[in-house]
Amino acid sequence: LPAHQRRALKNLQRRSERLRILPADKGNSIVVLSNHQYDLKMQEHIGEGPYSLLKKDPTPTLPSKLDRVLKKLLNDKKISKAFYDQARNLHPRAPQMYGTPKIHKKGIPIRPIVSFYNTPLIALHKVLAHYLKPLTCSPPRLRDSRHFLECLRSASPDTYTYPCSLDVKALYTSCDMTLARISVRSKFLAQPDLLPANISPSAMDTLIEFCLSNSYFEYDNCFYAQNKGGPMGPLCLWSQQK
Repeated sequence: LPAHQRRALKNLQRRSERLRILPADKGNSIVVLSNHQYDLKMQEHIGEGPYSLLKKDPTPTLPSKLDRVLKKLLNDKKISKAFYDQARNLHPRAPQMYGTPKIHKKGIPIRPIVSFYNTPLIALHKVLAHYLKPLTCSPPRLRDSRHFLECLRSASPDTYTYPCSLDVKALYTSCDMTLARISVRSKFLAQPDLLPANISPSAMDTLIEFCLSNSYFEYDNCFYAQNKGGPMGPLCLWSQQK
């Protein structure tokens, strides 16, 4: 933003604590909403989404729950000691959900994003993402718009027909994670060299299932479990869905 627009936004925010100044989901734009409007959109998404209200915060007990799973895998020689050490976060906070307005959509709904910074499973997500990332390197994958243009320019006129784009509504919460897990395990079994010798495909499957079974977030001092799909944010889920 130009300097005068940044100053105008800061002055606007100082004059009223009831406003939220947010980046738009797309278009490099700024959106100004009242706190009430923002909360209504967030509550609407949560009310319509695959979420259920939890009675209490899972954060205090989740690290020890994960530690028991990791220790069993370590004792069974399905993961290495280095994997065990890297997958734990000992002093976490709860995942936080926030939203960015989709100004290109009718009614300006919210795109939900879950911040997993310093959360119970963030260390495990990073370790899993390291091993899942090679599975995403498939020829049909497009990195960005520039990559798409490069593919068009290099395509043979005989093979190129018509470009199209598909938009999936609520992509992350619509993904079938059971099929994703089966696909991941099948690829690791078919290509053992994708994993170190001291990490088994069954251990990866167990830990991915653990992440999915313990997917939750906090919004407005309430805690919710995600019962379907995956949240937009965790690294290991991002790697699977790509």
